[in-house]
Amino acid sequence: MGRLRLFGELIEAGGAIEGGQAAPGGGHQVGRIVRTAGDYQTSSTSFVDIDTTNLALNLTTGDSWVYLLLAGSLSVSSLGQVHLDFTVDGQRVGTTKGVQQVQAAYIEDIQIGWLAYISAGSHVFRPQWRVSGGVATLRASNAETPLLFAAVELK
Repeated sequence: MGRLRLFGELIEAGGAIEGGQAAPGGGHQVGRIVRTAGDYQTSSTSFVDIDTTNLALNLTTGDSWVYLLLAGSLSVSSLGQVHLDFTVDGQRVGTTKGVQQVQAAYIEDIQIGWLAYISAGSHVFRPQWRVSGGVATLRASNAETPLLFAAVELK
């Protein structure tokens, strides 16, 4: 599997679910979810959670910035656009178009990141998406690119 280094902390892709853990030597919270099976699809033109249960991170943080990351392989039919966003405690962080829009008729690797300033306490982070038309597919594959969702508290 792969490795990702964010701000000096090593996150290894390959496990199932980790969340709400203090990073070694840093004291900040790091949560990640790696999905290697079970592709996701949507035809919703309104923002919806990609997966309410399996792509939700619960972290207790200080009054700080949190870096949110979604990485994987994405495609959409009919040359439509996929709009991606994140929520913090059910509130979207992006604009009406989300934090990123992708037009991908073919499978395209994506890495979407966002910084959100949050208050101290327990928080739930989730990725969301919508399409302008057609059907979007987000792959969770061990044979291709695993789907990674991570939240890293920055101190």
